[in-house]
Amino acid sequence: MKILPRKPSICASVIAHTVEEFLDAARNARDADVIEIRADGLKVEPPSGQKYRAEIKRLLRNVKIQTGLPVILTIRKEKEGGVFKGSEAERVACIEDAMKLADAIDIELRMEEEKREEIMSEAKKNRIPVILSYHDLDKTPEEDAMKAILEEEAGAGAGMAKLAVKANSMVDVLRLLEVTREMSSKLSIPICTISMGELGKISRIAAPLFGSAISYGYVTRETAPGQLSVSQLKQAFEMLGVR
Repeated sequence: MKILPRKPSICASVIAHTVEEFLDAARNARDADVIEIRADGLKVEPPSGQKYRAEIKRLLRNVKIQTGLPVILTIRKEKEGGVFKGSEAERVACIEDAMKLADAIDIELRMEEEKREEIMSEAKKNRIPVILSYHDLDKTPEEDAMKAILEEEAGAGAGMAKLAVKANSMVDVLRLLEVTREMSSKLSIPICTISMGELGKISRIAAPLFGSAISYGYVTRETAPGQLSVSQLKQAFEMLGVR
């Protein structure tokens, strides 16, 4: 995916309530290669509609101007760990309205297929890469199931296939890393794999050693369980000589 300047890349995942809070965090993401804007965190009443869309676009414009970094737009629904309060139709409309101001978008593999294809078609017209993501907030599926998910994302036209699953044991982490090793070589697109939770923290550093193209870190507050900070990721990668 062209927006990744190196492998592994560090992505600063930023969530906040106001445009100004987002920008404060983004300006402090000096060690990142890419910024993910978790726009579902914006507190605008009502949580959709023209005012909400205008704020997202203002946010994206200013992040790019003030940081010079590529931007991933994500508006995550609650079922997959997000906080967007509007309807699914409103979420789709917000993504389509703002995507031209982003360098890539992240949407869920398991969203309604018709809506997913609608967004991907619009993204293709605008040459915006799509990260297709899958989240299991409770467990780590069997290895064959994880491989099938990544293959499904690639087959659906993703620019990057993303898999984030909850680790309930260190064995879960090891299984994810093995899937990462195999699928990063097998698929023709980059993959991102994450083992979430405290037990999965090591995957934020280890998964890129096994072929994951990007590692997400926080600037001011975690956007997912078990995240490390952007500066911690940079330090770890430099110590291991992978960048």
